[in-house]
Amino acid sequence: MSSAQFGEFRVTGEDVVFADADGVLFAPLQRAKEIFSTAGAIWHRERHQAEEIRAGRTLREQFQFDEYLARRSIDTAYTFRQHLRAIGGAIEE
Repeated sequence: MSSAQFGEFRVTGEDVVFADADGVLFAPLQRAKEIFSTAGAIWHRERHQAEEIRAGRTLREQFQFDEYLARRSIDTAYTFRQHLRAIGGAIEE
């Protein structure tokens, strides 16, 4: 087989497929190194967050949620995503 069709996606030998319980990712093979690097960074950040939780520091504390709510009360357009970016807590970036 030289290709496979998944809905609107056509996958060939020039692609790589990643899958887990959350879904499937189709990507060009040439970006595999970048994807692995990003996945590794996410894994490390999540492990760090889990270690902090085990040490007694909740995600609410880690994400400075009270500060987010305070800013949100002043600026209703301020999103949690923006807040996570501002404090360096966005996992996928």
